Amino acid sequence: MKKILVIGNSGSGKSTLAKQLSEILHLQFFPSDNFYWESGWKIASSDKVRQQVIDVISKNEWILDGNFDDERELIWKQADCIIWLDYSLPTILKQIVRRNFLWAITRQTTWSGNKMTFQRAISGIRHAVKSHSLKRKIYPYWLAELSGVTTYRFCTKQETEIWLQGLS
Repeated sequence: MKKILVIGNSGSGKSTLAKQLSEILHLQFFPSDNFYWESGWKIASSDKVRQQVIDVISKNEWILDGNFDDERELIWKQADCIIWLDYSLPTILKQIVRRNFLWAITRQTTWSGNKMTFQRAISGIRHAVKSHSLKRKIYPYWLAELSGVTTYRFCTKQETEIWLQGLS
């Protein structure tokens, strides 16, 4: 595993797992949220996102944490391993509510120097709810289209932890 993509719903723990993999496997992790957000919560242009993606996947080794639905043709086929955190909606909601509201309360800097607000926190939670069933519907098809890519689909945090411990 030298080119790893961690996919899943917003709030599933993609970044957390990607950081853990980076430490265990000694591969560079490229957090993707900064690709999509600019200062002032401005959405980055698709050209800018695409260029950042190309810069990362041109490397010999990488770990990315994002679905990259619009850039799927570029990234998913370049990965040698895709890990799908396919957790239940209640699990994801518990995580994203806790994370987003903690960020809003503490005014912690998130992506591209932005500070989470309660309005943004709620918007992120809505996005997670809306996208959950769609990902569960289309990702199995998208993953089945790939050849030569090792895929893992974890439906519980316990499954992910057991697998991760096996890598250590």
